[in-house]
Amino acid sequence: MGSSRDAISKRSDLEELFDQLGRHLKRDNQALVIGGAALLEYGMKDATRDIDIVCRTEADRDEFLRAARELGFEFVAPERRHARLGLNRVAMKGGHVLDVFAGSISSGFGLSDGMWRRAMMRRVFGKADVRYASPEDIFIMKLIAGREGDIEDCAVLVAAGLDFDKVYEEIESQYRRSGEEKEDDRKIWITYIEESIARLEEDYGISVPIADAISSLADGYREKLYQRLAARNGNDSP
Repeated sequence: MGSSRDAISKRSDLEELFDQLGRHLKRDNQALVIGGAALLEYGMKDATRDIDIVCRTEADRDEFLRAARELGFEFVAPERRHARLGLNRVAMKGGHVLDVFAGSISSGFGLSDGMWRRAMMRRVFGKADVRYASPEDIFIMKLIAGREGDIEDCAVLVAAGLDFDKVYEEIESQYRRSGEEKEDDRKIWITYIEESIARLEEDYGISVPIADAISSLADGYREKLYQRLAARNGNDSP
């Protein structure tokens, strides 16, 4: 991953990168910045190597990656730490990692209209319309990713103050978005959130007010999954 010298620690460096990407885009592109890069912009993080961007369409993602290639980024397969995220490749240059999503962030969890509207800040870099996700939405996505650094960032976000009603409304909305039984296996991300909240409470002594409500959704997911497996096993019996 490179040394600590490779980490971006200044907002001006991050903006310079976005400016270069924007100038290499051939058409207008909309993207939401999530994760460490957004926290750096908000002054909640000292440095980041990963620049996580969610494009609104696959075409926007492909154009963003084409521009990144022109800037010297190389494409590699996702690492193990990306396992919960909806990535099939990442772009690397030196120690910088550019993770570009297209709508879907993790299985059935994706960029919603509400997340786009809640964006706290907007910058235009050439043909790139770049917005920065709200702290509440960054919190959700870091709970899903669930890496050690993500849990640490979640603690920082809670300390800064979050509207947990907004957090839960987004989670519940996305969880209940599709009532199709065939979509149940795409809701595993709710168990990631439950697990990360438990780690946040245990490791940092933080009480998360929506923990019980999230566990209720996760229990519902597991119950439906077990029912489907039982029905499938019954149909396979002689």
